[in-house]
Amino acid sequence: MLRFVLLLGFLFIAVGARAQVQSLGEVSFAVPEGWEYSVESSGDHATLSFGKNGQLIVALAVFRPLRSTGNPDNDFRAAWAKDVRSMQVPAPIYEHKSAAGYQGRYGATNTDDNSHYVQFYALETGQNVIPVMAVTPNRQTFDAMLPIISLFVEGIRQLPLKAQAPKDSLTIADLVGVWRSSGDSSIDYVTASGSYAGSSMVAHGVTYTIAQNGSYKSQLAGLSNGQIIRSNSVGTVELGPGIIGFRERGKLARYHFISYQTALNGATVLTLLGDQYDASGANINFYGEKWVREPN
Repeated sequence: MLRFVLLLGFLFIAVGARAQVQSLGEVSFAVPEGWEYSVESSGDHATLSFGKNGQLIVALAVFRPLRSTGNPDNDFRAAWAKDVRSMQVPAPIYEHKSAAGYQGRYGATNTDDNSHYVQFYALETGQNVIPVMAVTPNRQTFDAMLPIISLFVEGIRQLPLKAQAPKDSLTIADLVGVWRSSGDSSIDYVTASGSYAGSSMVAHGVTYTIAQNGSYKSQLAGLSNGQIIRSNSVGTVELGPGIIGFRERGKLARYHFISYQTALNGATVLTLLGDQYDASGANINFYGEKWVREPN
């Protein structure tokens, strides 16, 4: 447990830092505003933490890269053995998918005394693997903090790429271009005896083309239980504190602005949440929408 104890030991001696980009060798990352940040004396890893009233809410650690073997599962186990050491490798190991950052693997477990929940990522950058660890008091706290944790993990970069601090506000100029979003859901039905009774499926894809004057055109194509739905609309974009609105013929669709991030390939990933939901971690995880603008 030595590495884990060292990580917790840095939680209350780190120096507070404003939102900024920091580096650990060839790895860079954005420290969230209001979080504490420090580098372990050997330079082995950097630690970020957030707490209230002296209590840990979440701690993140970024470790120096390892060479990739070309097998992501083996890379995860090797990184875990090096940086976590005495805790057993979690099972199963899951594929880590990312809209903006590196792909890889992740796994999670509780500490032996069940006092903390630990989720570990092994991010594949090509020739190297960047290990990242998140620690919270329990799984519920992790889920609540997941939007911030995911934004941090997806923003990690290795040279020659450089991390960027995510935007905390938007202008119309930030939104000019073509944005695409899609989603789908399906439900299987069974009878009281457990027999299959059919299914339903809903899927959609929408494109918003936003001009410099704040006007937009949108195109929607959808499928609902075999029925094709298409629609077009025009309107204007309205911005408020933490809010993006799309006004069409007197109707206003409003979204919480969650994040705005540049992807590895230069695309922009915008995360929005319909304002019918509170902007809580759980709602962002379940109902958040990813809008993508491809690079010019």
